[in-house]
Amino acid sequence: MPNEQLERDGLAGPFELADKSNLDTLCEIALELEALQGKQNKLARMAGLEDQQRWSTIINRHMAFKPIQDLYRDANIQSVVADCFNTDLVLWQTKFFPKYPGVGENYWHHDRIIENGDDPINIYDTTNHFSVVVALTDLGMDDGRLEYIRGSHKPIEGFDRDMPRIFDEMPEVLVNRITPLTLKRGEFAVFHSAVLHRSLAYGHKEEDWSPNYFGTPIPELRSKATREDGRISLAARLARKDTIIPANSGANPAGVFNSIAEPMPYYEDPAKQVIGERSAVMPFN
Repeated sequence: MPNEQLERDGLAGPFELADKSNLDTLCEIALELEALQGKQNKLARMAGLEDQQRWSTIINRHMAFKPIQDLYRDANIQSVVADCFNTDLVLWQTKFFPKYPGVGENYWHHDRIIENGDDPINIYDTTNHFSVVVALTDLGMDDGRLEYIRGSHKPIEGFDRDMPRIFDEMPEVLVNRITPLTLKRGEFAVFHSAVLHRSLAYGHKEEDWSPNYFGTPIPELRSKATREDGRISLAARLARKDTIIPANSGANPAGVFNSIAEPMPYYEDPAKQVIGERSAVMPFN
């Protein structure tokens, strides 16, 4: 049962989408948004603003693109999430993760960036805050693969969780818990947002693997690659429907401190609006 795997490891999957018909469209959206991000970054450098906070084009685009909303209404995603986390949830953030040859590693981190309003993070409360990651292309062992720490949603003997949310040195006590997560196109996994995870550099050499950060960008690969050469995933953050989502909750959970979600408009239908001005929160189940 999915929830048995979830209880043990903090993550369950892979599962298969019921409907894969929109995957190509979603990839096209992701690539266009990533290209737009590149242009914005270039303009920021030209203006001397590269170190200042700026909008991200690839966060919270579910408000603008119906195929993203439809993806998370997929019958199998809905069924697995209900089985693992119950119902009465909202989706409050989405983010594309395109990665192509030469792109570096995402540091070890967890996704629990908010609690309830301004409440302090309660990292081991497994009754709220969940994530869903969907493979829009194959996410294989050599494609900037995902790795996670089994059981890191619960206390682990010898591991002090009082540490930064994003880090590069893996505590020795956790090394034997590092687990690869590979997904085929159209598969997905669900996990507690407290689970520690990372994605490796695209094009890393297996002999260079380390439990610590080792995946610096590879310029010679990146300069020759096109975005179509890479892989793309799409992640969503879920919460209980009575959770207060802070207005500044759009930060990239993978650690880019100066990248926040582009403001989104109200839902046109007031009945579907959950949180106040410029909310990206939408009903999930």
